[in-house]
Amino acid sequence: MKKAIIVLAFLLVPVMTFALVPGGKISKVKVSSLVSQYRGKQGVEVIEIGRLGTALLKGVAAMADGNDKDTREALTALKGIKGLTIISYEDAEAVLKQKINGKVEKMLKGVELLMEAKDDGETMRIYGTFNEKTGKVSDVGIFSPTDGTFIFLAGSFNLEDISKATAK
Repeated sequence: MKKAIIVLAFLLVPVMTFALVPGGKISKVKVSSLVSQYRGKQGVEVIEIGRLGTALLKGVAAMADGNDKDTREALTALKGIKGLTIISYEDAEAVLKQKINGKVEKMLKGVELLMEAKDDGETMRIYGTFNEKTGKVSDVGIFSPTDGTFIFLAGSFNLEDISKATAK
């Protein structure tokens, strides 16, 4: 009986540890809260496009050059976008920039870092949730603390489609 309990404990420890790992997704509520908190502040610009807006943009792009193969591939790659939020605070005072960077970093804590690029002292990081079974990335955040920019793409995106669209 003791062996069975010990074996069961060893089997459950990894499962319980996995359950304790932080969220893993960018919280849409936290993004909205960030927007609400800093919208209208000096040097902060916010652009939000919801589900209807993204559908209209995709429709306009399709009508503009729907027969072009590159356009079709780009539209296929972007078909999973349900919303877009851009927070630009490049022109904000240094103290405000630091506050916003801190809030964004806290919000992204525990979310998978998909890519990081550094060039001439500037850093850009891309975060999201990758599902290996479906090959999709969902709820992507693009963060550039040195440029004072955070972009949130709500929805899910097929990596194969994105690869095709950006291969050229």
